[in-house]
Amino acid sequence: MRIVEALLQAVRTLPGARHDRVALFGHSRGGGASLNYVLQGRTARAVVLNSSGYPKQFVDMSSRLNTPILMLHGVADSPADGGSSLSNIQMARDFESALRGAGKPVEAVYYDGSGHNAIFTDPAQYRDEVQRMRTFLQRHLRD
Repeated sequence: MRIVEALLQAVRTLPGARHDRVALFGHSRGGGASLNYVLQGRTARAVVLNSSGYPKQFVDMSSRLNTPILMLHGVADSPADGGSSLSNIQMARDFESALRGAGKPVEAVYYDGSGHNAIFTDPAQYRDEVQRMRTFLQRHLRD
């Protein structure tokens, strides 16, 4: 959490940066760090999670979350391609379901046949994810 906080503080002081319009993006463990950050009550305007892990304690804490979340996840995510037991598709779907059940702001896109690192290896998925992130962040970071 200290590293994420230090990075956010640095970003907020960059010339031209809007300190009140900071979002987080994390892939894999970086997604876990980003999600844990906002679940602990720290602020970001929006969070994009790519092939993140969703441990049960995050599901249990989902009712605390007020930050809009965009989840991008490969259906075939597995330890064999860089994922973990926490990033399997059922864990992602359980987290999404918990957020929806608690009335929390979440969008989720699941990519059939895609594994843990497909954003880096599949040009079509990369383009789709970047476009979805752009649209999501534009919507949540504007006035």
